[in-house]
Amino acid sequence: MKTCFLFSTLALSTLIAAQESSGEARFVLPQQATFTDTVYTETEATEEVLSWNDDFSAAYSGPDSAQYPTEQYDTTFEELDFDVSGFFDETPKTKVGVFGFHLGPNSLVLSDRSMASAMDNINASLSWETRFFFGQKRRVGGAKSPVQFETGLGIGAGVLSFKNGLTIDKDPMMFGAANLVPISGLSNVRRSKWNINTFDVPAILHLDFSPKGSFDKGLNVGLGFMGRIRYLSRATYYGADMDGDFYTESRTNSFHTRLLSYALVGQLGYKKLKITGKLEQLPFFKDNYFQEQVYLGSITVGFSLN
Repeated sequence: MKTCFLFSTLALSTLIAAQESSGEARFVLPQQATFTDTVYTETEATEEVLSWNDDFSAAYSGPDSAQYPTEQYDTTFEELDFDVSGFFDETPKTKVGVFGFHLGPNSLVLSDRSMASAMDNINASLSWETRFFFGQKRRVGGAKSPVQFETGLGIGAGVLSFKNGLTIDKDPMMFGAANLVPISGLSNVRRSKWNINTFDVPAILHLDFSPKGSFDKGLNVGLGFMGRIRYLSRATYYGADMDGDFYTESRTNSFHTRLLSYALVGQLGYKKLKITGKLEQLPFFKDNYFQEQVYLGSITVGFSLN
């Protein structure tokens, strides 16, 4: 019994250590002792750092402060200049997609750019040309170059409106050549027109005075060519027959016009607004198949979106 008591006393003495603090006794386990030593060590390191900082501050503010370069320590957060505008700048574009629409009057002219005599029988106010265009503009010579090259594909629709009861047809009196002939079999002609539809392929070199890195933000001047292929030529007239009933007739025929041709194109624009002049460089009709050698031209106003 005594032996058991002695072993119990010895075990308790190894687990319990009495420390007097303010007159009180505390029991500390071995694990607690290890933790306490760690805390004391960290506290001593912190006090050493704070002491070094106080010494440095005293030296910095004292007579030895000249040895510390002020430009390295006198910078505050408020004085730091963080320029983040570069992260939001748009990269200058070198190419951009383009959609355009143009509308304006067209006419037949001679080689000297004067009006053809056929225009005496054409209603200029009802003779129009419309074009839709899808393409691309590319910069030539770098991202900030003002020189741009435009290509794409367009669809054109031209209308020549005749007056004085005439229409376009192959005249047997002129050995089948195209001519403006009177409409027969009608008591009244309300309207007579000729539709010419084409596929257009423009290639235009522009000088764009927009801010660097942008498209169509300022004055724009362009010069180039436009190839075209005719896919529809149809003459239509409306009126009343001899009995007063409504009558319409439509004839699809090339009327000896050229299937392929090309035009010289000039364009002046400001921002999205464009004024375009177009004049075909080949006669509109085949040689010797019309009473005079005429060229198809137009002046259109439109817009270009990109």
